[in-house]
Amino acid sequence: MQRVIAPLFTAFLLSTAACATTVQAPTHAPALGSDAKIVAKKNKTGTYAVTLDVTNLAPPSRLDTEATAFVVWLVTGDLPAVRAGALAYDEDNRRGQLEVSSPSSAFTVLITLEKDPAPASPSGKGILSAAVVARK
Repeated sequence: MQRVIAPLFTAFLLSTAACATTVQAPTHAPALGSDAKIVAKKNKTGTYAVTLDVTNLAPPSRLDTEATAFVVWLVTGDLPAVRAGALAYDEDNRRGQLEVSSPSSAFTVLITLEKDPAPASPSGKGILSAAVVARK
């Protein structure tokens, strides 16, 4: 029985992982040395679940004395950037995470250093820009 279940379970894991798109992207100055993993997966409603995980990330105030937050933006085509939210930042682990959704399968993820965690538009220094094209 285990000979049958193990291959089926492995096939299931591979098929579910294949449905998601993963983008690995390094950050740029002033956040050199950090790495972002962006996973986008189409969900049952037809939108895309987007998970961001940024590791080795120094606190915002160390990168810019006036910054208090890392804010994530989604940009689709020529449209203005839409604020997705602020990274949930863990200073002890130097890690920032956020889960959001996008109606579009193709977009650019921007992360900026901001004074306010909820600005109307990007105004701080950019630390990441990564293009994502999710599987449909």
